[in-house]
Amino acid sequence: MEKNQIKQNPVLFLIVLLLTVVGCSKEENVNTTPPDALPDINAATFSEPTNITIPYYGPAANQTYIYVAGEVGKAPEEEVRINRKVATKVVMGIECIIHRDIVYLNGIVIEDTDDWLAQDDDGNLWYLGEFVINNKNNGQFANNDGSWEAGVDGALPGYWFPGNPTVGQFYYQEWYAGEAEDYAEVVAVNETVTIGMGTYTDCIKTKDINPSEPDEYEFKYYAPGIGMIKEELYEDDVLTEIGELVEIIEN
Repeated sequence: MEKNQIKQNPVLFLIVLLLTVVGCSKEENVNTTPPDALPDINAATFSEPTNITIPYYGPAANQTYIYVAGEVGKAPEEEVRINRKVATKVVMGIECIIHRDIVYLNGIVIEDTDDWLAQDDDGNLWYLGEFVINNKNNGQFANNDGSWEAGVDGALPGYWFPGNPTVGQFYYQEWYAGEAEDYAEVVAVNETVTIGMGTYTDCIKTKDINPSEPDEYEFKYYAPGIGMIKEELYEDDVLTEIGELVEIIEN
């Protein structure tokens, strides 16, 4: 169809105009160039990628971690159970453990996620993607939003946790343009953290940021020999939600 025919049809002209505007907006708003701070997985060596020895990761292969979370000042509404699957998954040619994260709201599963992790020879724990099942509050399937895989559609891996964390260290956890671009910073080491299970020393504190939610950030606390023991969500610099480890079950 020629241009003058499009202009003579107002409805068709409007549709073409809208498609053009939407297409331009997407290209202008999404930066598809990986950030310089993104770890280079091509420079890493993976001799035993499923042998996770980093002290700030948990659970172990024979354990299940149970967390509770909720709004500040209210009884916890969510329970989170984390364990490792026996199966593994190969991503970008690297064998990964499958870190399973199940979220319950008032006893109903609202999210069931498989995270794919692998440790390189320098002790860095890499995050190579996730498959997410999101459910409605009644437990019925909703969608798979949040899923991504390194090496697919331009998505690239980052660090789940760095092998040698130091104060001020900045690292991307994942990079999938316009979809998942989370990053973190190590803000403290040698922290002492007290939760219901006890007091833990030599903890690492990170600040985790999702750029799509600029008014929010999380502080996460990792204890050696265990992994994450506590997280705090801040909105506009106000603490709004707290989650913490309450039980470790030996499978």
